[in-house]
Amino acid sequence: MTYTRRPNGYRRILAVENAKTTKGEKLGYLTGIFYGAPADESGVMNTCPKATAACKAACLFTAGRGKMRNVRAGRIAKTLLLHSDRALFLACLRWDIATLVRRAAKLNLTPCVRINGTTDLAWLAAMMADEFPTVQFYDYTKLSKPELRIKSNYALTFSYSGENLAECLSALLHGVNVSVVFNTRKGDALPEYWHGFPVVDGDTHDLRFLDPKFVVVGLRAKGDAKQQASPFIVLAA
Repeated sequence: MTYTRRPNGYRRILAVENAKTTKGEKLGYLTGIFYGAPADESGVMNTCPKATAACKAACLFTAGRGKMRNVRAGRIAKTLLLHSDRALFLACLRWDIATLVRRAAKLNLTPCVRINGTTDLAWLAAMMADEFPTVQFYDYTKLSKPELRIKSNYALTFSYSGENLAECLSALLHGVNVSVVFNTRKGDALPEYWHGFPVVDGDTHDLRFLDPKFVVVGLRAKGDAKQQASPFIVLAA
């Protein structure tokens, strides 16, 4: 499917230039990420059905550029658009993905898309992965049984919430990696193992589909999470 005409009422949905995507470019990938309002932040819909109180408090919505009031307002506005005019939102998203593919080709990079940068909308990611079968999609998720939603071009990493240990261990046994946020400071080494599974450093890049199987993706607390004591944040020692 080709997209040669920008939709009427177009609004940009995917972010392409930020710290996460820059790391990916060094590895040969051009990444587009949709950052929406997480959980019930928008006031009109819950975009993270499995969000716990702990992960809401420590959400990456407050990390990086998410600390900026105008950025947060923009992310909420995109979610309001998804709620009020899904057809336009999807048209804009499709245009952005197609544009990313064209831009990646010009730069001799491989396009990839993370639909849920700060949300957990399984239906939206599955729809886009089906519509763009040659594009690599990937996400973090807290929704149960992630192994059932993986596609040839859609990789999932299950997220530890502090309350879903059994689901995390099940996901790992099914070959789905699990991300765990540690209280490790920037520059310090992460733990070597978590519940018997080796830990890889997830802060070196965001391209989770490149990770080996049966590993824990270690992440360092960012944003407001750095200041909080929470079951979502695992003590490194």
